[in-house]
Amino acid sequence: MTRVVSSAPMPPQFFEGTLGAAGIEDLEVTVPSERTQTAFVDAVAGADLVVGDYTFELEIDRAVIDAMEGCRLIQQPSAGYQHIDIEYAASKGIPVANSGGANDIAVAEHTVMSGLALIKHLREADKATREGSWPQLEIGGVELAGRTWGIVGFGRIGREVARRLSGFGCTVLFSDPFPPSEDVQSELGVSEVDLDALLKKSDVVSLHCPLTDETRNLIDSQALAKIGSAGFLINVARGEVIVEDDLVEALRSGKLGGAAVDVFTEEPPDSGHPLFGLENVILSPHIAGVTAESRRRIMAATVENLARAAKGEEPLNVVNGVVSD
Repeated sequence: MTRVVSSAPMPPQFFEGTLGAAGIEDLEVTVPSERTQTAFVDAVAGADLVVGDYTFELEIDRAVIDAMEGCRLIQQPSAGYQHIDIEYAASKGIPVANSGGANDIAVAEHTVMSGLALIKHLREADKATREGSWPQLEIGGVELAGRTWGIVGFGRIGREVARRLSGFGCTVLFSDPFPPSEDVQSELGVSEVDLDALLKKSDVVSLHCPLTDETRNLIDSQALAKIGSAGFLINVARGEVIVEDDLVEALRSGKLGGAAVDVFTEEPPDSGHPLFGLENVILSPHIAGVTAESRRRIMAATVENLARAAKGEEPLNVVNGVVSD
């Protein structure tokens, strides 16, 4: 029998049906008795396969991993996996896989939408119109054509953003410690620069880098000052990439023109979060990657990997370097 334990807040019948359709017949799917770490530890004992929590509420920490003796795969149904101790899982020989790539298009579209909304001052226009004003000349939107967009982190999502910007007539810069080949750069019409130059030259900066020790607090007061009062910042990466207090101060003082924030240091943020009281910021609840299509792709990738592991095959998108002997 293959025993699956899911910490994702969804009914076990989903995995019973989809894995059954994938040919995994002798199957038991369970969930923790309650959504607590203690119950999660109890639930994973004896599990063959474990599904992570896409809300990140239930962590897969050392205590959970220690209870997973014999586990063949931890499958995370999202791109992010910061709530999983992947290094400790690797030390136990347990592969951790994500659903990377499933929401690339969704995040890229959200990014471009946010950038256009910022430079066109759409939030201010909407507010003024609802209040009975008609400020056609005062809103002062500009065109993206002829301007410069900087992409920080040029992985799959960053490249999808570049593809969508190719028709806008803007210059696209990127910064990444692992740049693609010159052929790929030429195909996408982008130019590589260092982060300092990107921040200084770009009218719009969008963040797509993973959260690592190197990128934590990457965008602080000094970085924001380089973007400047006429520039705009979009964060669809991770909240901790930005020093939030510095972002609040830059927006409040006018040292940064505006921002679109989809991710926060603490999620959900407190109801009194200082960003909530600012007019020059667009906020969303970590939904850049959440569309009907991306959710279908994420769950399809999750089920495929669980089925592969159940059949003794190598899982895809392993993020902690564990491979079968």
